[in-house]
Amino acid sequence: MALSDILERGYFPKELPDPFVTTSFASVVTASGVVLPADFNHNPGRRNARIRSGKPTKYSHARGGLLRRHLCLPNPVLHYLLCREIDSNWAALQPNIGGTALSATNPIFALTGRAIQGARPLAARRELAVQTRLNNRYILRTDISRFYHSIYTHSIPWALHTKTVAKANRGMGFLGNRLDYLVRNGQDTQTVGIPIGPDTSLVIAEILMQRCDTELLTVCPGIRGHRFIDDYELGFRHRSDAEVAFHRLEKILADYELALNLRKTEIVKLPCNLEAPWASPLRSFAFRTTPSGQQGDLFRFFDLAFKFHSQYPDDAVLQFAVGRLRPLTVDPSNWELFQHFLLGCVAPEPATLRYVLESIISRANAGAAPALVGIEEVVNSLIIDHSGLAHSSEVAWALWACLALSITISPEAAAAVSKCEDSVVALLALHCEAQGLVGDPLDHTVWLSYMNQDDLYEEHWLLAYEANVKGWLPSQGGGDHVSADPNFQFLKAAGVSFYDVAMAVPAAPGAPAPVPSPPTPPTVPGVSPS
Repeated sequence: MALSDILERGYFPKELPDPFVTTSFASVVTASGVVLPADFNHNPGRRNARIRSGKPTKYSHARGGLLRRHLCLPNPVLHYLLCREIDSNWAALQPNIGGTALSATNPIFALTGRAIQGARPLAARRELAVQTRLNNRYILRTDISRFYHSIYTHSIPWALHTKTVAKANRGMGFLGNRLDYLVRNGQDTQTVGIPIGPDTSLVIAEILMQRCDTELLTVCPGIRGHRFIDDYELGFRHRSDAEVAFHRLEKILADYELALNLRKTEIVKLPCNLEAPWASPLRSFAFRTTPSGQQGDLFRFFDLAFKFHSQYPDDAVLQFAVGRLRPLTVDPSNWELFQHFLLGCVAPEPATLRYVLESIISRANAGAAPALVGIEEVVNSLIIDHSGLAHSSEVAWALWACLALSITISPEAAAAVSKCEDSVVALLALHCEAQGLVGDPLDHTVWLSYMNQDDLYEEHWLLAYEANVKGWLPSQGGGDHVSADPNFQFLKAAGVSFYDVAMAVPAAPGAPAPVPSPPTPPTVPGVSPS
């Protein structure tokens, strides 16, 4: 494993629009012979060593229904230090993250995709469920309440060194204490919660959960089951054994300041479904190849998808349905209808927008004409409806659609997005303005308030840095606040950018630049769209 890989392929959350990248950052700070500013060389193990803390940029991601995931983009200086610590101690961490009889997501280094991934993909849950249920009569399903948000950072050294040793040895000579310190420093010294999004958080999570696995296997020897991050499924011959395991797991987790989610805890008598009841009908749906046959099948498929969405409003039904259509060859006579069906998923389930855009744009790039009037109406409505709710992903992907398809942002949408205090959204909106895609000028007042040196270490560090580098916003009070900070001046001088304008070019047929890589459709437990 290489530090450059963690910083390039494992830093920003995978749910962001394509322009948000960390390639140049990884290349610069890991280059051979590079002389980094003092803060990048910070050594937490040195006596009385201290470095300023910072806050991550936040991004509210729609998961489906009313569910959201609050993702983080950590400050680059502080995230570099955490990544360096994990990379330098990867071999020492292996006994603690190398896997247990229960863990399916023990972190491994991958050559493609995310740098650090769980050993088993979510699609493997059906296969593991079959193994868990073999010769058993009951399963215990449970997960941890607000897992990443509730992790107590001081429990990291408890898991690595035992609570007794960790409490008696608080010095930075212990790896667990250094990880605790670096995680806290990246989130304004808070001791509760770790960022969701960076690959480093999977490592931290597995340090804790594999310790809990080990203790559970000790008190419940021979238990069969599997765990995906914090989500357990355990098999038993007798219901009483499942109840005992639940109480023992609950106690083990409490020792690490974690709690089970009682709303998602159940003991189920076998046999039971291996996957959501809507998944198989949508996955196996067959489309005919004749124009009229395919038209009828599109009506039937979406009728089915909408029915399941109504029955299971908290499940990713419509995201799955849109992803299921990715390989479909759409007859030209059905292309307009196909687009309208896709766009019809967005208002009731905004989390589908990313996958709807991928499906339309990939075909548009192959020569089909996108339904620009309908898309313009949908994305402007999303911007208006969700800007004031701080719904990052809905607004961000709508703005990306404007960039990719040269759609004009309406005056009402421009006014709404101007009030949005979100760095990802602000940068996309500023890019739209630079491309002449805004009907009325944006009001920069809110965003200008972050263009100062202090905010390079606050929640809006990404906007404070990148809008300066791109020349989209001036510094408060004149001058150059980025060049006034040694760490960010170094990045700016080296040409580091966290927003690649080339990844948001128009994607109409014949466009000079490629369409961004298609996103991976969402998965649900035991479900694969194809």
